[in-house]
Amino acid sequence: MDGVTFRPAARADASAIAALVTQLGYPTAPAEMEQRLRRLLVQPEYTIVVAELAGEIAGLAAAYLGHALEFDSAYGQLTGLVVDERWRGRGLGRLLMERMEDALRDRGATIFVLTSGYRRAEAHKFYEHIGYRATGVRFAKRL
Repeated sequence: MDGVTFRPAARADASAIAALVTQLGYPTAPAEMEQRLRRLLVQPEYTIVVAELAGEIAGLAAAYLGHALEFDSAYGQLTGLVVDERWRGRGLGRLLMERMEDALRDRGATIFVLTSGYRRAEAHKFYEHIGYRATGVRFAKRL
């Protein structure tokens, strides 16, 4: 995709990221996102990459690096992927995932996992198209 640049997210991106997260279905005010970014960006295991196109943030991918009991190497866990609705369908989501895969691989991860709600059928098709396979079911409980 011509003209796209990638960089780490910054607190100054809070408004644009809040808008993207809202599009994803999680209404978020810029001030709320600024506080989240303040917490997340100082965590060494957490990575947020933004994609810029035409002078604006057009998408983001976020993940953390973790360790598990069931294998020796590190793994990556996707915590967010969103492309602005104006830029969808042009390959930016795939590029963001590739960028995040590279970043995690460079940090020792040998597997990249994600969860996706049942209602996101189009997202499931996208993940399968770029090589991901369903391996289980997610359970959640609000605390």
